[in-house]
Order: sequence, then C-alpha cells, then structure tokens
Amino acid sequence: MMSDAFSIARKEFVDAVTGKRLWLVAGIFLLFSIASTYSTSFGFMMGIQQATRQMVQIASAIASTTAYMAPLLGIALAFDAVSGERERGTLRLLLSRPIYREDVINGKIISALAVISLTMAMSSLASVSVSILLHNVAVTLDDTARICVFVAFSIILSFAYYALSLFISTFSSKSSHSLIISIGIWIFFAFILPIISSLVAFIVLGSPPARAITVFNMTQRQQFGNFTFPRESEEYLNYRKRVAEISSTVESFSINYHYTQITSSLFGFVTGPLEFGQRGRATASISTVLSTRIADIVILIVFPMVFLFASYMVFTKRQEK
Repeated sequence: MMSDAFSIARKEFVDAVTGKRLWLVAGIFLLFSIASTYSTSFGFMMGIQQATRQMVQIASAIASTTAYMAPLLGIALAFDAVSGERERGTLRLLLSRPIYREDVINGKIISALAVISLTMAMSSLASVSVSILLHNVAVTLDDTARICVFVAFSIILSFAYYALSLFISTFSSKSSHSLIISIGIWIFFAFILPIISSLVAFIVLGSPPARAITVFNMTQRQQFGNFTFPRESEEYLNYRKRVAEISSTVESFSINYHYTQITSSLFGFVTGPLEFGQRGRATASISTVLSTRIADIVILIVFPMVFLFASYMVFTKRQEK
C-alpha cells in the first residue's frame, strides 16, 4: 500500500530535515554558491568580466559549484539509508511488521527526492538573491526560466548519486563501507576521469607541434583589423579540437559530464567537441538547448532509474539476518 510508503517517507523526511548532516552539507553548498556568485558579480563591478547577461554568467558560476556539491547531497542522504538500519538492527524490526519491502524503499526514495528538491531550490534561490540584493543584478523572464531548468537538472544529478549510493547501501553491511565506495565513485567521476581523458588524448595524439604553438600564441595577440591565421595556427586549433573530441568521448562515461554539457549549453558556455571555439557566441534558446542535448538528458534520467531498479532487486531478494 502506498499509504505505508508515504508514512515511511514522512518519517524519513522529518529525520533528514532535523538532522545535522543535511544542514552541514546544505550549509557548505550554500556557502560555495554564494561565494561563486559574489566573485562573479564583483568581476562585473571591477570590469574584469563582461557585463552582458549578468544573471546568466552568475548562474553559470552556480552551476560549476553545483556539479561538485549536488552529488555529495545525494550521497549524504543515501549511504546509510539501508546499511545504517541494518547496523542498528531496526531493519529486521521494520520488516517484521505487515509492510511490503517495496514500501520501505519507496518511502526512502520519496523522502530523498523531496529533501533534494527543497535543498537545491532554496540554495539556488538564496545564491541568486544575494547577487540581486548586493549588486543590483537585473533578472529577465528568460533568466528565470533558465534557472528553473538548471535547478531541475541539478535535482536529477543529485538524485542520480542518491540512487547509486542507495544501491551500494542495500548490499553493504556497514555504512562506512557504503560511504567510502560512494565517495570513491564521486571522486573518480569528478576529478580522476577528466585527468584520464586528457592523458588518453595525449597518448593518442602526442604532444602538439612546437612551431604551431608559437605561431598560435603570436596570433592571439592580434586584437585589431582583419587577420588570417597562418597554417601553423590552424594546425594547432585542429589539434586542440581533436583533443577535445577524445577527452569528451572518455568523459562521456561520467554522469557529471552529461550534466555539465546541459548546464554549459543552457548558460551559453558550450564545451562540446563539435562546438569548439564558439564560446563567445550568443546564448541559445532553452528549446534549442533541450533539443540539441537530448542524448545527455536521456542519460541523466536513465542513470538513476537503472540503480533504483537494481536497489529494488537487491533489497527485495536479500534475506536479513
């Protein structure tokens, strides 16, 4: 019965919002978000950054922080969701009642989704509000729509790591083991895999031609008038494009990569290999971003569904001792 699932969800939600763990993660998340928005808006005042579409650039800074902090929020809610109750002995007591195992895990998932949505929405709202109040940043209807879409995908990213950590928690006998494995996967996706992708590109392509680098640096200093890049400069640009293509292929195994692709396109900073060198172009419309990043969106949505299904399978089949 779904009433049992909602009863468990209500209890889990209360425990989460009254616990210190959530407030610690949310506080760190909010602190980094506000710091990134303040530094960006401060750059406008000092003339360091271009002042066009200020809120889009500020939201882009928030997205960079969210790419690292949202997974931690999901992990913090899930690493002991099952293993913690198994350690405390409350899981056997809970399952001894006339309640379906599916309702137990459904209640935890519903609660986590509510907590993640609330935390992400409030943190983003607070960060944007700081920029508006302190630096008088104008917000258009399009900016608001982009921020809402960004929050939605940030919730999915955090929930994807929740699903992954929940799956690990279902078969872990200790919460510490679940936490270590979950954090290890996050570190690999967020930090190690980008390094590996660059290393693979270097191994495949080798080092760039020294002459091409020199000529490219010289042409970068040309600021006025019509100027045609020499062949060596074009050679270096082609080399960097091939590096970006190989790196993107390797990083595509990370869920973080697909989230970054969506938010980067949403806020006008394109990082995909096919758009290399177009960073300064006009911001694409929301509908264009969603249509061109459909593959990234599908992967971002399917990822948590796969691990939720795996969690159901493990939790419903495992015999608790």
